[in-house]
Amino acid sequence: MNPNLRNFIGCLIITGLAAAYTLKVFPTLPEQIPVHFNAAGVPDQYQAKGSGAWVMIYVMAGLGLLFSILPALSPKTKSIESFRKTYDILVYGIMFFMVGIHIITLGAAGNSQLSTVGFGLLMCIFFGFLGNLLGKVTPNYYVGIRTPWTLESPENWERTHRFAARLSVAASILGAAIIIAGGQFMVAIGIVVASLIFPVGYSYWLYTQSNRSENSTPT
Repeated sequence: MNPNLRNFIGCLIITGLAAAYTLKVFPTLPEQIPVHFNAAGVPDQYQAKGSGAWVMIYVMAGLGLLFSILPALSPKTKSIESFRKTYDILVYGIMFFMVGIHIITLGAAGNSQLSTVGFGLLMCIFFGFLGNLLGKVTPNYYVGIRTPWTLESPENWERTHRFAARLSVAASILGAAIIIAGGQFMVAIGIVVASLIFPVGYSYWLYTQSNRSENSTPT
């Protein structure tokens, strides 16, 4: 079977499971479904039940289609096929993450309060999952820390992604520990998100170091 078709079918199955869950709990949901929450986990935006309960299903369906198309669009010089197995694992991980978010947000519809512990731990697990895969991603235009400096230099790409992998896994463990200890979940989320932002600066630092080394080399 074509790997892109197999990927799409896998995403379709996961989306179908989320849709089946939605159908099961739909009769118990209130007429207004929260679709956005503030930093305290309190809903601040709502949609009618008929549409709000299905927002994530539509998003997942769109993502599944996008994920199945991207490999075919990637240039041969930086093809996703060079890390296809890792890409597929990443795609399924994202889809299951979306299922988790969907279940948590529908759960918040009944008591008007997002489970910040559940949401925070899910985020930490997801970012740890991403970090664990980053070191296996080769240069491409869709997945990873895609800066002008990593895309220009294979060495910069490799070193940046190894750094990002270690940092994000460590940040996820720290974030989870903060949540379990009863700390602010937004602090934990901030830590794990920052772990994928700092590597951008690191890739630039590697670029400047490389340029300095080249300029100092005698001719």
